[in-house]
Amino acid sequence: MSTLIIPMEDAPDLGNFSLVASLDGVDYQFVFNYNGREDAWYFDLLTVEGNVIRAGVKVVSNWPLLRRCKEETKPGGELMAIDTLSDARDPLLDDLGNRVAFAYVQAEDLP
Repeated sequence: MSTLIIPMEDAPDLGNFSLVASLDGVDYQFVFNYNGREDAWYFDLLTVEGNVIRAGVKVVSNWPLLRRCKEETKPGGELMAIDTLSDARDPLLDDLGNRVAFAYVQAEDLP
């Protein structure tokens, strides 16, 4: 299985940030926002041109984050937040990029 870990070790220091990642050979833009009131991370997924594919997705551990996205421009694989301690806790401010890895399972590895 080919899983790409999208690096974001500075996430806790930034709180809100964006990055570009290549998924299955296509570049996508991610915009991450931390909601202090909920103590939760959210992200938007866009094309590199800035067209929204999916917005306001809550980062939930060990769950396919694009499962309900029907947009044709979405990546062919699946995005997941993987709790590396195997206790499936959603990431708090200091956890994203540390205890919880943001990962992409390539399309060829999906059932």
